[in-house]
Amino acid sequence: MKRPLKLLVIFDYPNRPPEEDYAEILALDNWKCERDVVETLKKLGHEVRVLGIHDRIDPLIAEIRGHPPDIVFNLVEAFAEDREHEANVAGLLEMLGVPYTGCRPASLAICRHKAFTKRILAPHRIRVPGSILILRGQTKRSLRPLKFPVFVKPLGLEGSDGIAKSSFAETADACFERVRFLHESLATDALVEEYIDGRECYSGVLGLERLRVLPLREMVFTKFPEERPKFASFKAKWDEAFRKRWGIENTFAADLPDGLEKKIARISRTVFRALELEGCARIDLRITAANEIYVIEVNPNPSLAGDDEIAQAAAKVGIAYTQLVQQIVEFGLHRSRFLALA
Repeated sequence: MKRPLKLLVIFDYPNRPPEEDYAEILALDNWKCERDVVETLKKLGHEVRVLGIHDRIDPLIAEIRGHPPDIVFNLVEAFAEDREHEANVAGLLEMLGVPYTGCRPASLAICRHKAFTKRILAPHRIRVPGSILILRGQTKRSLRPLKFPVFVKPLGLEGSDGIAKSSFAETADACFERVRFLHESLATDALVEEYIDGRECYSGVLGLERLRVLPLREMVFTKFPEERPKFASFKAKWDEAFRKRWGIENTFAADLPDGLEKKIARISRTVFRALELEGCARIDLRITAANEIYVIEVNPNPSLAGDDEIAQAAAKVGIAYTQLVQQIVEFGLHRSRFLALA
């Protein structure tokens, strides 16, 4: 058992959170990840305080100064419901000189901008879909040299927000109709990329200098019509009735050709290092019928809920959930000590 630590768990909250008791909030289904992490840290013997963040940053500063933690467990993905500020919260923790878990501000900002991510990965011989960024206000834009069909996604959102059946576009008119929807309804820039037909897989990576690639996970579509494109839309990921109707399940990837999983692990490590990720990340992949591997997105600080992809993949190789959470803490502490000596 590691020595007990003073931990502050922070997460973003969509309205003004309570000042003291978070028990009722964490009991709700929407906060399962936060609840799992808090309960596990307590089970490990750590002293845990909890703070929700909405649109004021001074409560976080006051909490850290009033109750200095050994480390902050950072589960924040937004500030004032704006995901662009995810990196800024990590930056504030650095300015306050407090250790924290997860990736540093630069990596968070780069991965949030999916177009930048692809530009960084391309020189590393990582296959990424051809793509074009269409900023808000741009009403006309050439789609050359992209090949149809294309896939239209919001630039900076996560969790499949803004991904629907109409994200798949076979014509320029359909593409720009979806672009206009993202611009006007979700107030976000749009990334148009070539659609990669293939298996929807997820590679989890843990570590700092030494990296461990976890067993590959896959979203399978057992009842989908053969001709219908298969991808992780918002409904496919979160709507249980939709998932049941179409036989959508998240499971471990099976029937991989010899050597392919090692190749995926090698690519995953390259991606992790190229983007200077730390602690934990999930890399979203498409594997074509010809076994070509494309990196679609990179998710720093992915969900750590006890039943989510990272936890299940870790359990497959004997890393219990309590061990996983403790490792994330130790990665943050180790990184902090290393930076102090630099």
